[in-house]
Amino acid sequence: MTDEMVLATQKWLNETYGADARFDKVPENGATGWVTVYGLLHALQIELGIEQTADAFGPGTQSRFQARWPQGIAQQPDGAEAESNVYAIIQGALWCKGYGTGAVSITRHFYGGTGAAIRELKTDMGIGGDSTVTMDIMMALLSMQQFKLIASSGGRQVIREVQQQINEQYRSYTGIIPTDGLYGREMNMALIQVLQALEGFTPDEATGNFGNGTRSRLKTIDASTAGANPKWVWLASAALVCNGYGSSVYSVWNTAISGAVEEFQHAYALPASGGVDAYTWMSLLTSCGNPNRPAVACDTRFEITDEFAEQLKADGYEIVGRYLSEPNQDKLQPKDYWKAIRPGELERIVEHGLKYFPIFQEDSTSLDTFTSQTGARHAQEAAAAAQRLGVPQTVIYFAVDYDATDPEVTAAIIPYFKAIHDTITGGYKVGIYASRNICTRVCDAGYAVSSFVSDMSTGFSGNLGFPIPSNWNYDQFTEISYHDWDLDRVAYSGQVMPCDTVLPESVNDPLYKWVRRTEEECMSGMSGLSNPLSAFQDGIGEFILDWLRKPEYWSSGSSDSQAMWQAYTPEVSSPEQLVQARVLCATVCSQQPAIKNSDFYPDLAHMAATALGYLTWGVETQQNHYGFGDLGGWPLDLLQIWGKYVSEGHDADLATWLKAHLGSVSDGMGFGYADVLADADAWIIAKYMKEQPSGHSLSEAVKELFQQNQQQRIVQFYNERFGGKASNVSEAFLALGDGIDIGNTNFPITTWLLCHAAHADRMPVEDEARSLAQAYAAFISNPSR
Repeated sequence: MTDEMVLATQKWLNETYGADARFDKVPENGATGWVTVYGLLHALQIELGIEQTADAFGPGTQSRFQARWPQGIAQQPDGAEAESNVYAIIQGALWCKGYGTGAVSITRHFYGGTGAAIRELKTDMGIGGDSTVTMDIMMALLSMQQFKLIASSGGRQVIREVQQQINEQYRSYTGIIPTDGLYGREMNMALIQVLQALEGFTPDEATGNFGNGTRSRLKTIDASTAGANPKWVWLASAALVCNGYGSSVYSVWNTAISGAVEEFQHAYALPASGGVDAYTWMSLLTSCGNPNRPAVACDTRFEITDEFAEQLKADGYEIVGRYLSEPNQDKLQPKDYWKAIRPGELERIVEHGLKYFPIFQEDSTSLDTFTSQTGARHAQEAAAAAQRLGVPQTVIYFAVDYDATDPEVTAAIIPYFKAIHDTITGGYKVGIYASRNICTRVCDAGYAVSSFVSDMSTGFSGNLGFPIPSNWNYDQFTEISYHDWDLDRVAYSGQVMPCDTVLPESVNDPLYKWVRRTEEECMSGMSGLSNPLSAFQDGIGEFILDWLRKPEYWSSGSSDSQAMWQAYTPEVSSPEQLVQARVLCATVCSQQPAIKNSDFYPDLAHMAATALGYLTWGVETQQNHYGFGDLGGWPLDLLQIWGKYVSEGHDADLATWLKAHLGSVSDGMGFGYADVLADADAWIIAKYMKEQPSGHSLSEAVKELFQQNQQQRIVQFYNERFGGKASNVSEAFLALGDGIDIGNTNFPITTWLLCHAAHADRMPVEDEARSLAQAYAAFISNPSR
């Protein structure tokens, strides 16, 4: 859009200086940009007598300006006759920043209209004062800095007020910084300079670089020290707000600050000290944080040998990132690989009790790599390498290993990841390794689900002034020389679990093989054009599950538990052909090699019964929604452990007791680890079978299931069934107490069907029910704890 005053400025510059060899003409388009700003700067340098103009207000320009106007450029009395091109440069610069001077053309005067614009500018800066244009005001005018709130680009008023306060109080340290409400590189450096001012450094010493000297003078600010350090409290509060934690800035410690600190430390996987300690200061003000902080994860280009694995374990590392491939790998022998995973290496990692995550990084250090065509090819290569190496279904992190600008992200990086997202196969999900801003933009576009943040690259423009992505899983913060290897230390948030298994080249799990063979024999017995059972081939998976769950979860007994399962998963008695099909499959199952009570699956009958419940009544996937499908699964198990707690008369606090027992491998009290896994797997299997019904849907569901480890499956259930929110678990469980609505009728299913089956004397009241649900949610969101 053309701005007439900017256009007038451009025309005046070209008319006045166009014949001067030191001046490059500017486009006359009415749009403010660096070219016009540089034109104004070059014009000033010409007026100062500088022979070689430059695109910077450097030391030479500064010294000449100061010598000519030691007290700054003062406003003229209205009506004064003296004219100056410098006055015109000031006018043009004000117009380019959106400030009106009361004139409709260049006047070469510095009258009251221009003076009012300067005072307005200073007010927006936060410094106030008269209309005199001092050197720092002229430097701000001849820049692209903005001093109005830019709400359209995400500017926030609370950050603008912080910027204004910095200009007012710390101008000698920071110079004048923008007051646009945006947290970026320049403001990030200013916050560090404010910290250095508080630490006692002089303005010349306050470089904005967070070095060892700055680190050595840090103060821990908390409730006990805040009273004596109100400026430190203000800075900590401001830095928290800039990083997206808290909505107001304070100089007095309060619950809002302590809550923001707690939330920030949790989000960044920092020690939960409750105060702004060295770890927190460094993570607030630098992308890498404290390079000496603890880390359980790492990544390296070096092969994990037996020696390397044992050294990692001894030093507290649990997770290692490794590269799926490398350029021209097909022309190399494994012993000559520079960074790619070698044959047998993943098995070695797992055997030593470590976990791993896969990275794909090929030619990722320049813009030329990032095209849609390359993205599609990289997706195929990554999936093929992962499957060849036996990597189960997980997130693969595709790398952007250079400081891409925002326009480059829009034009190249996002299309590259869209192609990866649209092309990748094998059940793998797309992750991104890049700076904070790139990770956030690609994930917000929907083309990656998890971030591996290159925070070690502290100079990247995409890191400085940007908060860490909310979906970060790995945060690479420093590189060290580690014994005979180079190692990147990596923080781990736990949002996506690493791999702890290696799959064979083809799925060879005994349960999968048993189910597949059984399906094929059932299919054979039900095939044929004239076979009346052929119409029921899509139900083979349900018939097999029905056989697998007996007699534990369905028999002719009359106990409360058996009555519940008979009502919950009834066996149909008609039509006759359907009954015959079920009997045929049961016979086939009984003729197969023994699969029940084996070590192939921790609680096969439980999983089969629960899956049948979901197939009978529906797979609930809506958040906060509760229906019949869930009844035989996790709610029943929650009531089971509740029954144990009540019947044994425990004096322990319910929440504490649940944390000690729910999900336990050895002492689950009715809801142990095997039960949690069975409930999760049953839901995943039933959902797959509902979506892809066929005679082989059960075996295909089991095959897909075993692409992930047990903990990953439990977390998948939490994320997909409950939207990854503990509150949704609570709301679903609380619905039990009110019964379940069927049409216009409320069926108090819980009192008899569940409570009695779980051997609980009474239903939990609301607080007790919330404790049960919260304990369950806490475990399934992080089953590795």
